Amino acid sequence: MKMEASIYEIKGIGKKTGALYERLGILTVRDLLHYYPRGYESYPPVSAPETLAADTVAAIAVTVTRSPSGTNNSKYQMAFLDIPTLTGTVRLVWYHMPYIRSLIKRGMDYVFYGKVTEKRGVRCIEQPQIFSPEDYSAMTGRMLPVYSLTKGLTSKQIRKSVETGLREFGISNDHLPEDIKNRHELIDLRQAIRDIHFPSSDDCLTAARKRLVFDEFFMFLLMMRASKRETLQIENAFTFTSPTEIDPMLDKLSFPLTNAQKRAVYEVAGDMNGPCVMQRLIQGDVGSGKTIVAFLIMAYVHISGYQAAFMAPTDVLARQHYQKLISFCETQGIRPEVILLTGSLSAREKKDALEKIRENPDALVVGTHALFQEGVEFANLALVITDEQHRFGVRQRKSLSEKGANPHILAMSATPIPRTLAIILYGDLDISVIDELPAKRLPIKNCVVTPSWRENAYRFIEKEILAGHQAYVVCPLIEASEELDAQNVEDYAGELTEYYGGRYPVEILHGRMKPEEKNR
Repeated sequence: MKMEASIYEIKGIGKKTGALYERLGILTVRDLLHYYPRGYESYPPVSAPETLAADTVAAIAVTVTRSPSGTNNSKYQMAFLDIPTLTGTVRLVWYHMPYIRSLIKRGMDYVFYGKVTEKRGVRCIEQPQIFSPEDYSAMTGRMLPVYSLTKGLTSKQIRKSVETGLREFGISNDHLPEDIKNRHELIDLRQAIRDIHFPSSDDCLTAARKRLVFDEFFMFLLMMRASKRETLQIENAFTFTSPTEIDPMLDKLSFPLTNAQKRAVYEVAGDMNGPCVMQRLIQGDVGSGKTIVAFLIMAYVHISGYQAAFMAPTDVLARQHYQKLISFCETQGIRPEVILLTGSLSAREKKDALEKIRENPDALVVGTHALFQEGVEFANLALVITDEQHRFGVRQRKSLSEKGANPHILAMSATPIPRTLAIILYGDLDISVIDELPAKRLPIKNCVVTPSWRENAYRFIEKEILAGHQAYVVCPLIEASEELDAQNVEDYAGELTEYYGGRYPVEILHGRMKPEEKNR
């Protein structure tokens, strides 16, 4: 089939570029055409610099009269270009791009495009894109797709590859019957694919999204129905002790469980003693006590003579759960082999963990995705628990369950999903809801701070620091991106350091750091 042709058959994709596409999971023409944009850029007409307003996206045409200046601080390199206007100054700022100072030539005409902010009364455009007037004019008024990227690949390259793919390979036949399309007012699949990448209007984009979203839910529900039917046919191969064995465990806890927690514990234990393999989701807000429910069930599996595995989405969470599980077992007076398995373990530590998993039939194992990788052999796996269920797919749960002889599956999620939608999304799972918070649990307060209130937020942070507390800021990116208009960790750390004048330590924490760096 043409759609299954290798990505390398698209004109312009060679070995180097193809490897970048593979890093994004794009191996075939089908993968490319179904790699939808994460957004669109509509380049507005050029504005006069003095008319810029904060919190807008704008483009300004400038004849550069002076070269950019900058800082030479090796940690936070910045380049600046101040544009004088009739009402003040517009400052253009580039982080970690020292070459800008030699790229922009005095006396040349440019168009600078980006998001306008205001800092201490000065209008700024941070990380503005740079165009010649001719190139910018050619893009004005068009909706250009913007894609999630990997280093070395740009949205412009993907656009060109998609255009070639649509022209040379086309799109396979529509799989939906005409009556379903007519009933739900859905456009043809071929048109939807073209319009999701290159919409000619907002209406075309809306129709394309409606069709493709329908397809995703349609296929997802078919898969859920098939998975549920398959699960109901799997016989429970395990024999557990009576659920009443859990009662003494509750008495040993230093706090009482809520009624919702107790209900969830016994619903799970009841399922595990049923005729078929359990597939259950525990849903509850952050702080509702899902983890202690999971630990009680793991202990119940251990005293019944079987292994249980707890899978967390990150290395840091896995290590936290590992330490808490050890403490929990001590308070319960039980001594299972508690094993940690994550991708950050040294070769020696990993070898030791794998050996313990093979040799201890009633061990309790905590880990990350490393649990279902090749080489992990469980001796007697009866229960798989996945924390933060929305971070794992059906296939990943299945991969881990295949490590044993059809073990029971318990998923947990703090994502607040209405029960009806949860039944749809997790159609292969029964659902327990923990809808009570433990006594004396402090409420968590949230607020949204717009850029205009950022100064207030910074003053509040400083007040808390002076009181001996800490503060943290979450950014969507690790480093600056020419494609994404969003705050990043490295630049924001520089901004905070500059704002507070170095009076307080500003540290960085992100997923690319080594475990020892994170812990420090």
